Amino acid sequence: MPSVRIVTDSACDIEPNYLESLGVTVVPLMVRFGEESYVDNYEMRGKTFYDKLRTSQVLPRTSSPSAGAFHKVFDQLTVDGSGVVAILLSEVLSGTYQAAQMAASMLPDRKIAIINSRTASVGYGLVVLEARDLAEQGAGFEDVRDAAQSMVDRLVTMYAVDTLDYLYKNGRIGRAMHFWGSMLSMKPILVLDPEGYVSGQDRVRGKSRVIPRLIELAGERVPFGSRIRLGMCHADVPAEGAKLVAAAKQKWDVVRTVETEIGGVIGIHNGPGTLALIVLPVE
Repeated sequence: MPSVRIVTDSACDIEPNYLESLGVTVVPLMVRFGEESYVDNYEMRGKTFYDKLRTSQVLPRTSSPSAGAFHKVFDQLTVDGSGVVAILLSEVLSGTYQAAQMAASMLPDRKIAIINSRTASVGYGLVVLEARDLAEQGAGFEDVRDAAQSMVDRLVTMYAVDTLDYLYKNGRIGRAMHFWGSMLSMKPILVLDPEGYVSGQDRVRGKSRVIPRLIELAGERVPFGSRIRLGMCHADVPAEGAKLVAAAKQKWDVVRTVETEIGGVIGIHNGPGTLALIVLPVE
């Protein structure tokens, strides 16, 4: 058994039962539609979630794991002297990171590293899988921790939303921008900046321009032809996701591809039709 255990949260959007089969511990967030609560990506994911989102009369909300939930996991995984590297949803997008930090502070004699991924969905899902592979190969606690942090620092995450409705409902844009953007069929292209905040990068008119522009903008950050690990996640648009992966593979030397669906925690804010591209340069 590896001496380093990998922990993540459910918003990395890689199927949690698959991660658990690899020895990765997943601490879930919750998604709430009014009085109805679901364990993120365990009890609801994929098309089931987006169908409910489209028809719900209430704006769904999410809640982070408690410090107690993380404390229980960290205690169990480190009691035998193993180290833990927890790779979690961006600190500025959720209270998950702070809860994990609080839990780690309650176990000061244990080897626990809390990594702020500064990204979302499969962006840090990629890092989780790479860190797990390193741990499985026998890498030590410091090596896995430092490699995970280095990957986070190199990640490029950008995405496009299909509709401005959900950004507006969640208070991310104003009424005027929502009105004119919808009237003109504008598709915003957004990026997660080095601190993990969402910022506008560009706008294109019409769905057909989204994939070429995502590829072009990512290529400005990671030169075409570079060796990369590729992540793609989508919100109920698998055909568009497949096109994005195919287009990316024509531009970069892809050594690993991870494709998944955007779960409820992120999907609530961006809505169906969202398409995301994650590029992780290989050192």
